Amino acid sequence: MTIRACRTTAAVLVNRMWSLVPSGGSLPESVWRARHRFLVGLTFFHVVIIALAGPVLGKHWELSFRALLDDDSAVHVLGEALVVALFGVLACWRRAGRTVQATFVGFGLMSASAILVHLSGGYIEFHFHFFVMLTFLALCQDWIPYLLAVAFVAVHHGVVGVLWPRSVYNHEAAFNAPWTWAGIHALFVLWSCVGSVIAWRFNELAFAQTALILQAAGEGIFGVDTEARITFINPAAASILGVDARAAVGKRFGQVANHLATDGTRLPDEDSPILAPLKDGRAHHATDQIFGRMDGSYVPVDYVSTPMIERDQLTGVVVSFNDITARHRSETALQQSHRMLEETLVQLKTTQHQMLQQERLRAMGQMASGIAHDFNNLLSPIVGFAELLMRSPDLPRETTKTYAQLINTAALDAASVIRRLRELYRDRGETPVDGSVDLGRCIDEVVALTQPRWKNQALGQGIAIRVDTRVAGAPVIQGDAAGIREMLANLIFNAVDAMPEGGTITVRARSEGAEVRLEVSDTGTGMSDEVRQRCLEPFFSTKGQHGTGLGLSLVHATVERHGGTLTVESEPGRGSMFSVRLPIRHESAAAGADVELQESLRPLHILLVDDDPLVRMSVVAQLNSQGHIVETAANGREGLDRFAAGRFDLIVTDRAMPEMGGDQLAATIERSAPDTSVIMLTGFGDLMGAKAEQPPGVDAVVSKPVTLDALTQAIRKVTARR
Repeated sequence: MTIRACRTTAAVLVNRMWSLVPSGGSLPESVWRARHRFLVGLTFFHVVIIALAGPVLGKHWELSFRALLDDDSAVHVLGEALVVALFGVLACWRRAGRTVQATFVGFGLMSASAILVHLSGGYIEFHFHFFVMLTFLALCQDWIPYLLAVAFVAVHHGVVGVLWPRSVYNHEAAFNAPWTWAGIHALFVLWSCVGSVIAWRFNELAFAQTALILQAAGEGIFGVDTEARITFINPAAASILGVDARAAVGKRFGQVANHLATDGTRLPDEDSPILAPLKDGRAHHATDQIFGRMDGSYVPVDYVSTPMIERDQLTGVVVSFNDITARHRSETALQQSHRMLEETLVQLKTTQHQMLQQERLRAMGQMASGIAHDFNNLLSPIVGFAELLMRSPDLPRETTKTYAQLINTAALDAASVIRRLRELYRDRGETPVDGSVDLGRCIDEVVALTQPRWKNQALGQGIAIRVDTRVAGAPVIQGDAAGIREMLANLIFNAVDAMPEGGTITVRARSEGAEVRLEVSDTGTGMSDEVRQRCLEPFFSTKGQHGTGLGLSLVHATVERHGGTLTVESEPGRGSMFSVRLPIRHESAAAGADVELQESLRPLHILLVDDDPLVRMSVVAQLNSQGHIVETAANGREGLDRFAAGRFDLIVTDRAMPEMGGDQLAATIERSAPDTSVIMLTGFGDLMGAKAEQPPGVDAVVSKPVTLDALTQAIRKVTARR
């Protein structure tokens, strides 16, 4: 190793050793003052002990000047007590500053130790009193008084103990070898100092980290005790409120800032919502509140006030708040920008782009019309069957079950309509299609739901629909059941529109090797070759204003998303046939899914967090039906408070919520309780799954609207993983 390397290594070691030495003088004023009061009280406690020692030890009383110098006189002992008391009084002189006050209290405690050793006759046990007082003195975390106290001990044992050992020790060994005994006591002092300094450094680091966090925080933070007096305040809070941080400590909150009501009147401290945790012990948060400064100005803020609990006792409140003046200005600027943008858009309508804008609006209108049309088709059976259930409570059980199933199916299909715009313009295969689809059941459900349309055709001519009996033996395919039903419904509606004079619709499915072939044919007017080649294009329609040109294009998009193919056969006057080929799901995967669905779940203690009360109500009912115990919270912050106050097996949370979103809630729970599973509910679960987007701390994602099967599968997945 070179000389330079040795020097570098030595420098690093020296720096590391130096980092272990406390800097001193870093205690907050309130903490230092509390510790100093304790040490002053300890000093006067020794004054009383020393004063009582004279009579207890049988010292004689003699009121004379000579008695002051007589060790056996009670007056002499009383004088020693007065010396310690003088140091205690000087330690209370605030104008002298921290270091001087701590030095006086140090001399008082060290003098008391020396006097007690002398009064005991030099008993070795009383020598340890020095070491204990040194440990107490380290509470001040100030090097000057601490080193002076160590010097006092060194002089007492190293000078007095060597020159006059009989005044310090009480046995012959010490009299004969005072240097040896001085060294032994120096060793004890050394280890006492090492222990005190190590504790001092750890304590200093803890305070430094806390102070650094408070100083670095961009939001204002202050604490109040149970009497609403400020115990600490960070620079950001002092700057926002326009006060001096040191001067604010110890004052009541109302003496530093005013919490204003909505009408601008000042709220007394006892009525201020920001201090409400002092009454109910719960966290409170609010937005767009007003704090009034002492100079008469005011500042808009968002705040969160959290109770401080120590050993199950409420000790105060911590308040964090943000100055939202900039946000208000941004909102005002944004509103102005919106107005300017609206004016610009109005002007653009008179420019050369007007025709293009109108064409885009026409296309969007067609899409909206198509979506509204399909929504009405899906809402019709939901409303109709629901009315039948409400008005006919005595329906047979099987009929009631059938109506409920049809309502559920129509509602799920309505949710799939929302995905239409994405399916038209996003990359194919973006939505996952990993579910099991019973094709025969899908056909039966779609036929039942579309029955009012094809059974009562507009021109009065009946339309018959025939389902091939071989459909019952069709295999299970891998896909999205709602998408398959929507595809079938579009094909059936298209066939109905193609038969204005009535006719027959035939639906059949059959296995062909590794594929299943689904056919929907009609006996309608058919299509020309030109129309057949363009019928799958978005917005292409032969129905004039009554058509949107979206139905068959969505059918094509659904087939491609499922990895299948679509062919169209048609001739004018001879009807049309749409043939869909879809891959068959592997048998082992289907069997595994069936076994998984049959497995029952153990009851869990679940916390549900969602800002929509109807969603909370429905999901709670779904979870209760599985035997789970459910508690709810209306937003992320409330959910975090409930989680901290209880023990939960599982967290189910919405993603988009005010105050604190599901992403932040999951990440916070992951840091504090990594063994707790989190399921996220979101209306964009299909996109998140396709792009492998899963926020930190989230174990599973369930798409809205939430179905019992999807929720159960997610719970089974995360509980098995844990």
